[in-house]
Amino acid sequence: MAEEKPYLTGRTYLFKLAKGKDLLEELIDFCHDNQVKCGIVSAVGSVSNATIAYYDQSKKKMEKSLFDEELELVNLQGNISIQDNRPMVYAHVTLADNENNVVGGRLCPGTKVYVCEAYIQELVGEPKVRRNDKVTKLNIWP
Repeated sequence: MAEEKPYLTGRTYLFKLAKGKDLLEELIDFCHDNQVKCGIVSAVGSVSNATIAYYDQSKKKMEKSLFDEELELVNLQGNISIQDNRPMVYAHVTLADNENNVVGGRLCPGTKVYVCEAYIQELVGEPKVRRNDKVTKLNIWP
């Protein structure tokens, strides 16, 4: 295993995302606009609809699920790294419906914010860069 150098904590952001905007795109744009290249992201709130995915390991592809309903954003947890020379947010979400049934998966474009409070902790050091892994067919850290 390669020796990893520790990261130092950089800037810390607490902010609200605009209603009606795409959750994932807004997080990525925030990172781009603030030059956050490496870090941790988390968020809570609610969404008016959601698109999440599950990675089918045997097929080596993402299987998307669409939810056209109001859902609580119980948790969003992820990381920020670089892909194609731009900040990339990789996050998983836990969502609950009005009967407290919970679903979760990878956050995909198409999830619309109703209300969302986000936290980003920038990490200072050599940013992780995502590359396509030939075995899994995923864009992951080498």
